[in-house]
Amino acid sequence: MDFLSCTILFAGVNTACEQPLVAELDKRGLGVRIAADGRTVFAGFDTELPSLLVVCDPLPDMSAAQLCQRLRLTSATRGIPVVVLVSAHDAVQEQEILERGADACFCATDDPVFLIFRICALLREFGDETAEREGAVFRQPRVSVVTAPGGILWAWPDGANVGKTPRIVKMLRHNGEDATLVEDPDRLELSNISAGRIQPDCIVVDLSCPAFNGLALAQTVSAFRRRSRQCTRVLGVVEHGQLTAEKIRMAFNAGVDDLTDSDIAPDLLVARISSLVRRKTLQDEARREEAHIESARARMALADALRRVNADLAAANRKLIDAQVKLVQSAKMASLGELAAGIAHEFNNPLAFVLAHENTVKRSMAQALLAVRQGDTVVAEAALTKGSERLASSLVGLSRLRELVASLRRFSRLEEGEFRRLDVPDAIAMVLTLLAPKLGQEIAVACRLEAPPELVCQAALVNQVAMNIVSNAADAILEKRETGRKHGGATPARYKDRILIASFLEPQEGGNAENYVLQISDTGPGVPPELQERVFEPFFTTKPVGSGTGLGLATAYGVVQAHGGSIVITNSGALGGACFTIRVPYKTGEERRGEHVI
Repeated sequence: MDFLSCTILFAGVNTACEQPLVAELDKRGLGVRIAADGRTVFAGFDTELPSLLVVCDPLPDMSAAQLCQRLRLTSATRGIPVVVLVSAHDAVQEQEILERGADACFCATDDPVFLIFRICALLREFGDETAEREGAVFRQPRVSVVTAPGGILWAWPDGANVGKTPRIVKMLRHNGEDATLVEDPDRLELSNISAGRIQPDCIVVDLSCPAFNGLALAQTVSAFRRRSRQCTRVLGVVEHGQLTAEKIRMAFNAGVDDLTDSDIAPDLLVARISSLVRRKTLQDEARREEAHIESARARMALADALRRVNADLAAANRKLIDAQVKLVQSAKMASLGELAAGIAHEFNNPLAFVLAHENTVKRSMAQALLAVRQGDTVVAEAALTKGSERLASSLVGLSRLRELVASLRRFSRLEEGEFRRLDVPDAIAMVLTLLAPKLGQEIAVACRLEAPPELVCQAALVNQVAMNIVSNAADAILEKRETGRKHGGATPARYKDRILIASFLEPQEGGNAENYVLQISDTGPGVPPELQERVFEPFFTTKPVGSGTGLGLATAYGVVQAHGGSIVITNSGALGGACFTIRVPYKTGEERRGEHVI
């Protein structure tokens, strides 16, 4: 143990015995403080608790046994070791002192070396317990005496006038209690703990005082105890001869804990008050310990509940991610379903082209074979040349089919939720390949891709989002053209609607980071302001029944949110129609090192 951090408090030790002990303790690096009596000992606890007490028996104001009993009442001082110094060897006295709570009894006439040994042993034994008391608080017992001139306690016990302070208050103070006189019960400090006031441990009420109603005051204290869950005790004092059964019944119904008459001996009255204070202190300590236990149980229950909530949230998050993946896949399949006719047409044209050239190639091969047999090399060479040209044309058609199949496979794969390095221009080209039948010859698509080609993101950010927005733009343009034709305002042949896809980097507000911006604008009619927020709601669509699922833009919004970005709609784009602006944080593979980047 580090003795340099220990403090020994001497209480009531005479100078002749004190000086050699202090000298020996100084040699071992132990700090020493001096107190004249027990009251001084307890008053010093408000600022600092000693590591050990050396007490002379008796002290000027109390016995060593009384001091030990009071120390053991509070957890803050319960573990402080106490060594009691006696003037002579007496086995009976030593037994009584030890039974009252002292840790050692030492005769002042013995060799001081033995005392130093016992002190060091006690400090070593109680060192850990001292560290555990650092957060505890000690305060002296507080007693309020409620009386006024004319009351039985004002001139108790002999009826003599003692000035402004009754003798009962002085006796309690001499006994070590923090005693106060209260002449007006309305000024008695009773409030909730939250008010920050120290409540009295015991209230001594003069039930015979004509200045106030003592029983009413006891009822007020009882109500305070029920409201604040305090253990404040009440002792009532009545005049000699008034301690009747009816008086006792009324007093206890009013909340009085103990009742006595004025004929009680002074020491006995002080002992009964001390008994009530001790009982209150023990109850407070028990309730604090119970509160600590309940608090620990509550913290454990809260931790278990938090773990369960976290597990539930993790499960819900996994389900949400799975649902989002399925929703994206459903939206993609819905988009492919809407494009099925055009994609079938894209497949049918090169397939029909290949099938049509099959017969021509067969005939050319047959002619070449016949000419070789006949020895006509000119005819054979012409037939082979024609067949070779037809095969080359068929190869172009087959390559087109392969590109379409590859685009469909890339678009429909399920790994959309993984972050990967994506070639944005290549992904946009794939989307435009699939949308080529819908765009036809009437809509021209221009790309102005100024941002870096590689972006670490989910493939759905370009595949699904760009597909839905460009497809909706094409639908809006075609609907506008159809509406114009119905009203006789045919679009001039030289006029061609356009869709512009642009990408660029822009700095984020208030930082050094950048946003990757993808902007898609068109020459369509735009989106009405009242619908610009609703278009991202699931199943909301302005298309006729059977023409749309209402999941496209809702899915696009969810994908952008998954990237920590934003998507907004305006009608002030470069082409005069709707303009969708998608912003996501621009991160490279190094910046996403902690994430799952493929």
